[in-house]
Parts: sequence; structure tokens; C-alpha cells
Amino acid sequence: MTEYLKYIQSEHIPHWLKALIILASFLILALIVRILGSSIIRKGIKDQSTHTDSIITTLRGFLSWVLVLAGIYYSVSSLPVVYTNPHLIILLARALDIIAIIVLTWAVLRSVNLMLEWHAHRISEFSDGTKDITHQANTIRKVLDIIIIVTSVLYILHTSGVDISPLLASGAVGGLAVALAAQDTLSNLFAGFYLGLDRPIREGDFIQLEGGQQGYVTEIGWRNTRVRLLTNNVVVIPNAKLSQSVFTNFYLPDPDMSLSLSCGVSYDSDLQKVEDIVLDVATRVHQTVTGADTDYKPVVRWKEFGGSSINFIVILRVKEFGAQYALQSEMIKAIHKRFNEENINIPFPTQTVYLYNEANNGESSGISRSIEAADTSGS
Repeated sequence: MTEYLKYIQSEHIPHWLKALIILASFLILALIVRILGSSIIRKGIKDQSTHTDSIITTLRGFLSWVLVLAGIYYSVSSLPVVYTNPHLIILLARALDIIAIIVLTWAVLRSVNLMLEWHAHRISEFSDGTKDITHQANTIRKVLDIIIIVTSVLYILHTSGVDISPLLASGAVGGLAVALAAQDTLSNLFAGFYLGLDRPIREGDFIQLEGGQQGYVTEIGWRNTRVRLLTNNVVVIPNAKLSQSVFTNFYLPDPDMSLSLSCGVSYDSDLQKVEDIVLDVATRVHQTVTGADTDYKPVVRWKEFGGSSINFIVILRVKEFGAQYALQSEMIKAIHKRFNEENINIPFPTQTVYLYNEANNGESSGISRSIEAADTSGS
């Protein structure tokens, strides 16, 4: 290349033709890079995914622009009017440097975004939290984009001859003042990063807050997290407060969850018959109610000897939190109907009161009263 430049700079060729030859040479090289660059680079890379092709295309475009800018610089520099005026060379160099910085910034931004997309795509192949992974990648991408753009602007100002030292100093002082004035905002911002990286909650999860509110996480923002309650209202929680609170995530480790339904039968009931009936009812209801886990086999466990009944629980399973209400409702109706058909009694709470006769020195008179009521709180 050096010998070639020396030859075309000889006096045998007009100056304007030299400039055209230099420019044409670099343009031809740029064209070759655009035509053959992808295939040459791709041969050394094993991954042939769409994201890889996009990165190769970005790299090819960057190299092409570098060759074009170099061709413009060398071709213009070869003209005699430029040699006689050094200021033109300085202005030309600065202008081309600024254009090169802009092209490099575009290439870096494009490459970083594509690499993050590729990384998120690779992780999502082994994880079911695709939406959450995409949210994390977008958060990191925004931060990196800001850093790259700010760095690029500062370097352009420095290349243009602007002294950026006062700007950096004032920016540091201003940043400190802003940090002190916006402590709450910054704490929520960093808490948002924590929620995005540690993933104790994800968008779409069903959670229960310390205050007892239950709802679906609709958005994890920079400052706040929004939870839509079952009443269709939205609770807005600062990220800092949410990261320090205790909450239950019903979607971790997975949305499937068990629930238990309590019931009781009278002491004279055949417990094995009751258990068989409840299992039969629970199995049928599990197959018909939307949201129930049809692969799960319901379980009956006898719990205790109660004051007026022998109590048991039925363990059921649903695919997500909201499906439990329909399953419980259908189970109660089906068990009540089947018990009535089989003459199985679900007794009311019963309390026996013994009356003592003081005339017989406090001995029991042998009189007892049985009180049956749905509510014995006042007895």
C-alpha cells in the first residue's frame, strides 16, 4: 500500500487524478469487504444463528465505513491546495474523526444490543422465564446505551478541541448534588436492578404482600412495581420498599400449587366409605374444572376427633393460584350433594350442658341438655 501511494503521488499523474485513484481504490476495497466480508468472517465462527449474522453484518458495515473515510482523507490530503494550507488538513482530520466516532458508536451500540439479544435468547432456551429475561436484557441495554452515548459525545467534544475538564468536574459535582437530592429515587432505582437480577418476582407472578393484598405483578419499572389486585385495582409499591418486605410468590418455583378443603362427618359414619366417596367426587371434579391439575390424584387425610365430628381434609391441586376458587366451589357442591344421596351426616357443632341440683349437695341430677346450633359462640 505504501509503494502504491508513492507511485500515484509522482509527478507523472495529475493531482486531481491521483485523488480520484486513491478514493476509487479505497471504495473498491470497501466494496470487496461488503461482498466477501461476511463469508470470510463466518468461516471462522461456529455459531450460524440469526444474531451472529446480524453482528457480522454490523462489523462488515463498520469496516466499509472506515475504508470510505480513509479514502476521503488520503484523496483530499493528496491535493496541493491541502498541502499549502495545514489548517485544512486539521479541519479535515477532525471532521473525519468525528464521523468515525459516530460510525464506531453506532457499531458498538448495534453490537452490544445484538449480543444481549443473543444472550437472552440462549438463556431462554433453558428457562421458562422468557419475559423476565427479556426485561433484564432491556434494562442492561438501556444502561449500556446511555454510557456509550455519553462517552461518545465527550470524545467528540474533545476531538473538536473543546476542553471537557470543566465539564467533567461540574458533572461530578452536579452528580453528587443530584445523588444527595434524589436518594429515594436512586434507592428505588438500584432496588429495581436487584429485583431484575435476583428475580424474587417476575412480571405475571401472583404474590401476596405483607399487608395481605394479593395480585398479579404487571410491571417492574425503574422506580415502582405495579401489582393488579383481584379487585382489578392496582397497588403501586416503591422498589426499595418491596425489596425489603416479606412477600409470598405463588408462582415460585412454579405456578402449580396445592390446596386443602376441610370437612367433617358424624361419629357413626363409616370412615372408609366416606373416604372412597370423597376421592371419587374429587377425581371427577378435578377432570371437569378448568385450571385443575388433571394429572394429580386427590388425597384424603383424616385430621382429628372434633367436638361433634371426625374431621378430614381433601388435598387438591391447581395449575395457578386463581383457579383454586372455582375448584373449591365445585368440590363443596359435589361433596354436599353426594353426602345427601348417601345419607352421610355433616353434623352441626354440638355442646352438652350438665345441670347440677344444689338440693342434692351439688350432685348431678342426671339431667343433660344437648344444644345443636350452627353458631355456639353465645352458649
